Amino acid sequence: MRETLSAAAGRLRARIESFLPPSAFLPAAEPEKLRRFLTVLLCAWGAVWFVAPLLALDNAFIDVPENIIWGSYFQFGYDKNPYLGAWIGYLGSLLTGNSLWNSYLLSQVFVVTGLWAVWRLSLRMTSPAGAFLAVIFLLGVNFYGIKSVELCDDVMELGFWPLLIWSFYCSLKDGNRIGSWLLTGFLAGCCFMIKYYGAVLFVSMFVVMLATPEGRRAFRRPGPYLGAVLFAVMCLPNLIWLGGNDMVAFRYAFDRAALDDGAPAFAFTYERLLKYPLRSFTRTLSVLIVPLIPFFLLFFRRDDAMPSGRFDRRFVAILAWGPFILTLLFSVVSGGSINYSWVVPCFPLLGLFFVLWFKPYINAFSLRAFTGFILLLGVVFVTIFVVRSLWQQPYLKRGCDYENFPGKALAARLTAEWRRQYAVPLPFVIGDRRESCNIAVYSTDRPEAYFSANPNFSQWIDENEIREKGALILFDGRKKRRPKWLGRLAEAGFAMTPEIRIEEERAVPGWFRALAGAPKSDSYVYCFIPPQAGAGAEPARP
Repeated sequence: MRETLSAAAGRLRARIESFLPPSAFLPAAEPEKLRRFLTVLLCAWGAVWFVAPLLALDNAFIDVPENIIWGSYFQFGYDKNPYLGAWIGYLGSLLTGNSLWNSYLLSQVFVVTGLWAVWRLSLRMTSPAGAFLAVIFLLGVNFYGIKSVELCDDVMELGFWPLLIWSFYCSLKDGNRIGSWLLTGFLAGCCFMIKYYGAVLFVSMFVVMLATPEGRRAFRRPGPYLGAVLFAVMCLPNLIWLGGNDMVAFRYAFDRAALDDGAPAFAFTYERLLKYPLRSFTRTLSVLIVPLIPFFLLFFRRDDAMPSGRFDRRFVAILAWGPFILTLLFSVVSGGSINYSWVVPCFPLLGLFFVLWFKPYINAFSLRAFTGFILLLGVVFVTIFVVRSLWQQPYLKRGCDYENFPGKALAARLTAEWRRQYAVPLPFVIGDRRESCNIAVYSTDRPEAYFSANPNFSQWIDENEIREKGALILFDGRKKRRPKWLGRLAEAGFAMTPEIRIEEERAVPGWFRALAGAPKSDSYVYCFIPPQAGAGAEPARP
């Protein structure tokens, strides 16, 4: 039976090969030619995704102004994340004159850097053609396209995770040099201080060390321990900060994961065992399957001569799937919901995994065809992003997205109204993240943001200063979105002017507005906490 099936498969393969063009039996391009083409392609990819949001958006994604506001207050932690992402976001804004276009540039710097690290790692494990294929494969994953334009912690991880994996591999394979382990410890600290989710990568790395002879030998050398010390030094300030701020970032993570819904621990509920993990698995699979289908259609022949070392296969398998599997296990054990954006950095080794484990026969035809498919897919991704940003979200969608929020218009309008009434710069803005972040960044007075009137969210705020200098209060005009923190301000004795409801059109680039007309409008409500008589205001923040 087995011989019969093998013979049938051989006949089918021969029949398929008879239809292939001559280039299907020619080797891929020379290594140097592949390297030059990949360099040009990655630079072009980054340039396109840098320009696309500049043309299609007229307001920043919410994480961009949030990081700028956080980073402008030098702390070793913030209410959602550790410190490094906020510092990077603020530094990018500061170096470009408080502009926001730098966020689109920096996001692509992280993406291209991560892809370059995958290329360097792949060259050590497989042929130049295999390494090229491993990188090109990733461009077909939407995490490196539409999801990559917002400079948030997930996008920063697209750069830091592959760098850490590459450094970790070099540490294990290049004689356990102390310098390599120190670099690994430093990059691990960067990953963790970007986002605590880096822990799933660290656990996977530890599994590599336990499951391989090279990893077990490393435990007998000082390098891993010195790297761990450097990692601890980078994380210690944040841990101290968390201890002094009621572990606020972890509380936020538990809220996002729906771990405070009152369900008993280890309860065997449908949500715990199936719903949340299955939802995350299917959503992720819908993204990963896009490049997988053409991969197996074009590379159906195996090449047993392709280099594929035992350690390399184990290393890649564990790190390609370990973080995602651990995330699913976390959901099963804890009952927590998995936020879709968490898994964005989990798959930098996915293409390399299929190259090493499947060992595809890479010829000139298949590599060109697959590259052409990925380039066409990139055009589709860009088109979807532009159409969605310019038309679907501002003109058709029922609710207003962060990137179409009228931050510039509201900031200009309400800052002018404050100055007309009180003749001093606007010192504070109170609102939920969307409203307060946009006003704080887009207003020429650069007021301080008081997130949801909660001192745990804005540790830099002194409410006595707000009583003295006054503030703008802004929130969504829909009745069901009326914030509960307004009641706390009233109970705390803050004097507030009567509420005023206004309409503002969604943010759309001027060139498209001239073609398509006015977009949808949304309602907002604002009022002021008047400054005390004779109270001045500090100069606007830089």
